[in-house]
Amino acid sequence: MTDPFILKLILSFITGSLWITIGTVLAERYGTKIGGLVAGLPSTILVSLFFIAWTQSVETATAATTVVPIVGGINCLFIIVYIYLIRTGFWLALSGALAVWFFSSLILVIIGFNSFPFSVFAYICMLVFSYRVAEHKLSVRSESGKKMQYTAPIILSRGAFSGLVIVLAVVMTKIGGPLIGGAFAMFPAMFIGTLFITYFTHGASFSSAVMKSSIPGAVSVVVYGASVRYTYVPLGLLPGTLVSLLIAFCCSLLIHQFMTRHTT
Repeated sequence: MTDPFILKLILSFITGSLWITIGTVLAERYGTKIGGLVAGLPSTILVSLFFIAWTQSVETATAATTVVPIVGGINCLFIIVYIYLIRTGFWLALSGALAVWFFSSLILVIIGFNSFPFSVFAYICMLVFSYRVAEHKLSVRSESGKKMQYTAPIILSRGAFSGLVIVLAVVMTKIGGPLIGGAFAMFPAMFIGTLFITYFTHGASFSSAVMKSSIPGAVSVVVYGASVRYTYVPLGLLPGTLVSLLIAFCCSLLIHQFMTRHTT
């Protein structure tokens, strides 16, 4: 019988590869708003919470969702730091963004954070702050699609890199405990894979525009985590996952409408 954790890594690699590759291709073809929306869809969190519930219990997975909204807010700060520092260089921007993420998440682990209502409140505050900073202070503008000739090596290399980033995040969830598992279920692996590909393919402005669109785009990830919290126990693992996915995708459609009408 296959080790559940090995299966988890395989599925994580596949979903990460597909999600990020599709997101970057859509951004190149149809513009940064679409790319950012796809990058924000549930991926790492879907696999992580599913396997926490499968290998431990649905109650443990539910407990892990407590930290999901507030770490979603930290992910918004991750994006803002990246966009702000990208003018000084890619590696400094990535390092600074990761430092903010790890330091903020470490504080949550140290204090034993365990308040879902405050988690939601903190997320809303950081979401609004980050969106306003990106839109009005940093003046990041959305960009149209780019001409790109796709070859098998390009697609395969994107998929392999993206999958490995996601797998690294999933390995970190094995460190232990619902709090740490929940935090790393929200590790910005999708964002890291996306910003790598967009920056080195099309430059800083295109990468920043995709990441700006990921701020509202990633609301669906938090919605998915909140849905899991209230569906896994009464419905069970598979029905709870499907219902939560449906809710998250409906949220994505609403976000797309908002981004089309209100973002530049």
